[in-house]
Amino acid sequence: MGWPLGGNGMKKWMALMLVFLLAACGEEDSSAGTGEMTQEVEVEFNTEETAEPGAPVLLSATVTQGAEPVEDADEVVFEVWQSGDRENSEMLEGAHTEDGVYEHSWTVGEEGLYFIQAHTTARRMHVMPKMELTAGDPDPESIVPDDGEDADAMEKMGH
Repeated sequence: MGWPLGGNGMKKWMALMLVFLLAACGEEDSSAGTGEMTQEVEVEFNTEETAEPGAPVLLSATVTQGAEPVEDADEVVFEVWQSGDRENSEMLEGAHTEDGVYEHSWTVGEEGLYFIQAHTTARRMHVMPKMELTAGDPDPESIVPDDGEDADAMEKMGH
């Protein structure tokens, strides 16, 4: 026994289902917004690039999305380590002050080159810009380039 709609009826039914599925997909796409891509979350450091050993430094970053400051970031954590010693980095929670600026006061250790990475989670995006801070006048021979894996830092944060 065949389909109640017969051979042609089955083809029409399948074509109708295909049109319905394509229409549903089209509706889903148009309800997602105006078709514009979501703008990236950007993080810009405000921290000075030089400091004296033993001096306090304000770790500071401005978080924006498009032209708007992000004042509701889920997390801004400053990871700080001396060159060649990432396994002993410090994770310092940034506090929102105003206009998308997140800060944490930190005291520089000994003379040397430090790396600062702002692990930032906001609006379902994660960005991790990095900067260098030179403390004092370190011997260039003592500086180890940062070739550490950012994945290690993610693991350290517990993600």
